[in-house]
Amino acid sequence: MKKYLLWSFERGSVQYDVICGIILAFIFLTPKSVFKDRPDFMKVDPADPAVRESLDDHGNAVFTVKVETPAFSGDAVHRDAAKKSLEQALGMPVKIKKMEPVYDTTGALIAYSIWIER
Repeated sequence: MKKYLLWSFERGSVQYDVICGIILAFIFLTPKSVFKDRPDFMKVDPADPAVRESLDDHGNAVFTVKVETPAFSGDAVHRDAAKKSLEQALGMPVKIKKMEPVYDTTGALIAYSIWIER
């Protein structure tokens, strides 16, 4: 067991190849959901409402707002649309403290995570 932990096998040996195979199998066969590397406010499901409230790591309220604007619109257009959607959902004007884009696995913008001042 000590040899496996200290990786003391020579390159090209059967043991070295087996260890490399196990590591590669772990990397490529483990599903992404096992790691849970995204916070809840950065996860957007198609079944979610347009505006969803959750908490960040510090207990602050975060609103995840889906963006329904054309893909080739500018960043300012997306931000304004997200702010307007949030204001409509809350029924009051909001002052944004922080705003982070949320992307899907293909890199397309799908929502914004918005922290507001209360």
